[in-house]
Amino acid sequence: MHWIDYSIIFSYIIFAIGVGIFFSGKASKNSESFFLGGRSLPWWAICLSMIATSFASDTPIWVTEVTRKDGLQRMWWVIVSVLPLIIGIFLFSRLWRRSNIITDAEFFEIRYEGKPAAALRGIRACYGGILQNLLTIGWVTFGMSTVVEVLTPFDKMEAIVVLMAVALFYATCSGFYGVVTTDVVQFFITMGSMFALACIAVGEVGGMEIILSNIQSNPDYGEQTLSIFPDFTSFNSDVLKMLIIFTLIWWSDANGYNMQRMSACRNEKDAIRATLFYAIFQSCRPWLWVVVGLVSIVVFPTLADHSKAYPMVINEYLGVGLKGLLITAFLAAFMSTIDTHLNWGASFLTIDLYKRFLVRDASDRHYVRASQLFMILLMIFGALIAMEVESVSGVMEWLAYLMIPGGIASVLRWFWWRINAYTELTALVGGLVGGIVFKLIDPDTMIFGYRWDEFDWEFKVALLVSIVFPLSITVTLLTKPVSMKKLQTFYSQIRPGGAWGPVRNAVGPVSGSALNSSSWLDVIGGVMLCYGLSLSVAFAILLNPPAFVASVIISITGGILVWKWYGKEVIRLHQES
Repeated sequence: MHWIDYSIIFSYIIFAIGVGIFFSGKASKNSESFFLGGRSLPWWAICLSMIATSFASDTPIWVTEVTRKDGLQRMWWVIVSVLPLIIGIFLFSRLWRRSNIITDAEFFEIRYEGKPAAALRGIRACYGGILQNLLTIGWVTFGMSTVVEVLTPFDKMEAIVVLMAVALFYATCSGFYGVVTTDVVQFFITMGSMFALACIAVGEVGGMEIILSNIQSNPDYGEQTLSIFPDFTSFNSDVLKMLIIFTLIWWSDANGYNMQRMSACRNEKDAIRATLFYAIFQSCRPWLWVVVGLVSIVVFPTLADHSKAYPMVINEYLGVGLKGLLITAFLAAFMSTIDTHLNWGASFLTIDLYKRFLVRDASDRHYVRASQLFMILLMIFGALIAMEVESVSGVMEWLAYLMIPGGIASVLRWFWWRINAYTELTALVGGLVGGIVFKLIDPDTMIFGYRWDEFDWEFKVALLVSIVFPLSITVTLLTKPVSMKKLQTFYSQIRPGGAWGPVRNAVGPVSGSALNSSSWLDVIGGVMLCYGLSLSVAFAILLNPPAFVASVIISITGGILVWKWYGKEVIRLHQES
């Protein structure tokens, strides 16, 4: 590496430390300032922070790995994550903003009541604050260690410790202000440098036509690698996997750190705008990494360790300056994800465990100090877990077992009055038990005629959900509903719409219901816009003009529907203000 590359890397590290010092006083006022930036940040900064946080140092490595191993069809697993964002735009962004809470675990005591609600809040805090965050920190750190090992002369463990220490410093000092500020800078560094890498790599190999031709003629890859859709003429396992992805895996009410950022917006309109542009960008961005994955197949066709393909392309084609910029992009992405999960995880541990169950009446500064201590503990244990991680995909898939079974309940709780705390407790515990059992099953066990270790992950998810979801609904119907008084208070504040018949009759008409007769048309417009744009980018890469034009037409049609919806939303919000 050249001294210019080192200068770029160390300049960013100094910038991150400076951010921590600059915002330290502003962030330490109270919990709302520390975890939500005082709900004062502009929508575009929140949007860029969402984009930056969703891109970790492991993301391009994982997308490249998936492209090489499973082909473009597996990209639907990545892009399906946009679906809850699209639904979040039209439904959940306003609902979370109306809830006026700091963490999504607080929601349980707004929606439910008594000891079951308190228990659910505590369990969700443990899931989000400890289990989910530690696993994420672990796999992100593992991904970053691969980048350091391939691209730099540094000892990877020493480099990781330094980066984690810097991220911990500015996250604990500056809170959400520092998280968002560094995220905004990271967005421009990562997107600019990775776009440059894709263009340079394609140009050096000879253009997309040569790349596609080479892959098609390679017997280890072939046309199937470049196929975005499965063969719908035969109902094979690929078609079934895609159906599972779109019917089961997407379910979520946009909770987690996205909910934190929606709540940090100044008002509902800002929450909607931030989520809308985030969904659009998220639909298109993965194809930037797919391009590098396709280049890597041509340049390194026999590479067995697919996780090293992306950094090896960097080494192959980037020169002085650009290489340092791209390494900085990985460092920034790593620290961005780490700081977000430290801040988000500490919010669970502070607000939903420490303040809720242990120390209820301390000063705001006391809770900020407690949050900073929790961040340090999360970082230490996250680093220990990283040492045990063997595969990014493996950790992500196991975490999905834990979270997906509760996804359907997390959506229904807004729109069906009968859902209660026991519904979600059953789904959370069922996901955890199922994930552990699935991990312990003997690989030679036969399931539906297949060995367990040959049973595709999508089918395992479908099996788990088919057990846990009916069980959770059964528990719902066998237990008492939430009291009418509590439901009326929730319905009047949140105005969700949907199947709230008895509650709606008791409360009377309310304005601004999130779910109404036109909601599904609005969602369809959002799907057409986002997925039309995503497929437009994909078919442009694959040099398929007819499919590209069709995708553009779909996206334009969706854009018109979304534009009309947004105009109505602005009028409605103005009338309510």
